[in-house]
Amino acid sequence: MTLEEKIAKLDNLADKIEEDISVEEALSIFEEGVQLANECMSALNDCKGKLVVLQEKVRKLCDEN
Repeated sequence: MTLEEKIAKLDNLADKIEEDISVEEALSIFEEGVQLANECMSALNDCKGKLVVLQEKVRKLCDEN
């Protein structure tokens, strides 16, 4: 599942948890949301790391010229 798909699923889960549902179902949805949120944060941190590396490469190229 892509990051965008995970974010969309999180949005859907947030909508669903606001409905009239049982405590058990809400807890299950919440647990799934926490897992997805952790996966999204991990993916975003990976992207951030890649961006930092790319920015450093661009700076070095600019300094050389």
